[in-house]
This record gives sequence, C-alpha cells and structure tokens, in this order.
Amino acid sequence: MSEYESMADRDEALELSRAAPHYAWVLTDRDVWHRNPFYHGPEMPHPEDDGAHDFIADHGIDAWREATEAARAAAIAAAEAKAREIADAPDPWWPDDPTP
Repeated sequence: MSEYESMADRDEALELSRAAPHYAWVLTDRDVWHRNPFYHGPEMPHPEDDGAHDFIADHGIDAWREATEAARAAAIAAAEAKAREIADAPDPWWPDDPTP
C-alpha cells in the first residue's frame, strides 16, 4: 500500500469512526480494521483475533479485559522505563568534558 493509499485509508477510518462511535473497530473499503478513537466503551478484541475469541469463549470477556489491561500496563511501564533510560544516558555526541 502506497503512502497515499495509507493516508486515504486512515482518513476513511476516521470518517467511519466519527459516524459510528458505538463500534470499537471500523472496517475500511481496503479491508483494514482500525481501532475507533471515538469509542469509549469497554475494551473489545480485534475482530479477526481468533486467539482472543477462543480465550473469551473459555474464560469470559471480563477475564480477557483484565488480561489485556495487565499486558497494556506492562507494555506502558516498559516503554516508560526505556524512555527514562534513553533520557538519562549520556549523549555520545556531546561529552561533558569539552577538552579533547
């Protein structure tokens, strides 16, 4: 998909999302699922995620939501730790000692 097709796809997804804020996911004409930024209901699995649907069938939607929330929290914590590590690292291009 070219850059312009991707932009058009995202624009279409945004318009579909605005028109249907009660859906967690929207499907564009290019057969691509997009998370709806205007949806504010409970977390819903990706429509084509068979693993999530199997887990939900076995354990229930609340268990899936708890598991995904825990995974999301762990991913955010890891990203924040990496960002702190990068921010605290000395800059190799600008050493503290200006003398050669």
